[in-house]
Amino acid sequence: MRYRTLGRTGMNISVLSFGAGPVSGLMTGEDRKLQQAVLKSALRMGVNWIDTAPGYGQGKSEANIGNALRAITLSREIHIATKVRLQLDQLGNIRHAVRRSIEESLTRLGVSSISLLQLHNGITKNRGDEPYSLCPDDILGSAGVASALTELRQMGLIRHIGLTGTGHPEAMREVIASGHFDTIQVPY
Repeated sequence: MRYRTLGRTGMNISVLSFGAGPVSGLMTGEDRKLQQAVLKSALRMGVNWIDTAPGYGQGKSEANIGNALRAITLSREIHIATKVRLQLDQLGNIRHAVRRSIEESLTRLGVSSISLLQLHNGITKNRGDEPYSLCPDDILGSAGVASALTELRQMGLIRHIGLTGTGHPEAMREVIASGHFDTIQVPY
């Protein structure tokens, strides 16, 4: 397996990751033995990066990853990335919504911290220009997402902060230029 440094994190991660989204249905399904076998095989081949989100199977992906990891003997460090997607009605108290999301994710995953927490909302010029999209002020404002994520990092619940990189390029450039984010997961 080849490894590369991820963004500004300094973490050396495998060039192939274990995507636990709903596309294949594996980690959002019910076949625990198959989930364990596939994850164990990926880890044995050198994969050390697992990508998930609370929205993948309404939390099933995170819970199934947690169950599988508890059943597998790990011989080296692995990195878990998950996400937070804010609903528009949560923007009155971003800090609380982000904190609640990560606490629920950590519980489902069965871990005390994760390597990377990514904002899963699109970034657009105006809030709501796309479904669930936030504007730069929602992210960079004094009570915004970046501040809430930085607090989680200071608490040791997350090590790094990222974006999933969707929305409008102009608005994303503004958020990226702020320097608050260590990674961008770019749709390809």
